[in-house]
Amino acid sequence: MQNRLNIKMTMNIKNAKKAYGTYDVARICQVTPPTVGRWIEAGKLPSFTTGGGHHRVWVEDLVVFLKAHNMPVPSELLVSGKSSILIVDDEKDIRVVIASTVRTHFPAVDIHEASDGFEAGQKTTLLCPSLVVLDLRLPGIDGIKVCEMIRQNGNLKSVKILAMTGYNVEETRQQAMEAGADGFLGKPFDPKELADGIRRLLI
Repeated sequence: MQNRLNIKMTMNIKNAKKAYGTYDVARICQVTPPTVGRWIEAGKLPSFTTGGGHHRVWVEDLVVFLKAHNMPVPSELLVSGKSSILIVDDEKDIRVVIASTVRTHFPAVDIHEASDGFEAGQKTTLLCPSLVVLDLRLPGIDGIKVCEMIRQNGNLKSVKILAMTGYNVEETRQQAMEAGADGFLGKPFDPKELADGIRRLLI
């Protein structure tokens, strides 16, 4: 019961009605505020004007602008405090590494863990996380089956899956994507590679 009370539901970025001023946009884009002003005046960056005459940019419009211009999208724009990630791996050391990477790059995200396929299925159904980072070689129910179970559940359509394995990487990649994974990562991986994979799926 306590777990149910503590469930954190996913918040889509388009529903996060947060706006940035030109100084904040300049900081994120690593340019000067006048440059941001020129983008707005030229119609390159959508904005609205407050009652005091100040320009504001909705977060979703800023994300679209950054991606269109091949600029990095910081994690503060991608996730909210109500987003969560379920880490599934039977090796505790791997879960620790993944959790540490998530805390470093996405500090607002809630982290949950599972050590086998059965627990992964239970927690995915209960928590409906934003993302499942899923090892495919699991005791009992393997990761491929977990992928299929998630995709067959109509209540979990919003859940993204980042599959990973160190075994028969290329062959398993295809199996994972066919089973419903949204991304794939071969082991071993470095923290930046993992963070980039998570960031792509949280946009």
